[in-house]
Amino acid sequence: MKKNFRRILFVIAGGFILLVVLEAGVYNWRLLLSMRHKNLTEIRRHLRWRRDELLVERALLLSPERLEDIGAELGMAPISLEHFSIVELVPDIDGGELFVCMEQ
Repeated sequence: MKKNFRRILFVIAGGFILLVVLEAGVYNWRLLLSMRHKNLTEIRRHLRWRRDELLVERALLLSPERLEDIGAELGMAPISLEHFSIVELVPDIDGGELFVCMEQ
């Protein structure tokens, strides 16, 4: 009876130690996941901030006033209507396709 009691006591103690080890492992795993989540949240916040910066820079670069000012600095201006002419579509004799005759 004493041997059986000792075996039962060892099984209970072994189970308790296994439970403590498993709890420590689960705690460390949750801690690792929490740290990874915090890191990813920080990266996400930084990337959103950078995206917003780039959107503002894009809007600035594509603003019509800025493009007009740069064009004026480079000596560029809108093309006047005198440089445009109306052309007719001329059908090809062989295939029936339409071609555009362009002149300058």
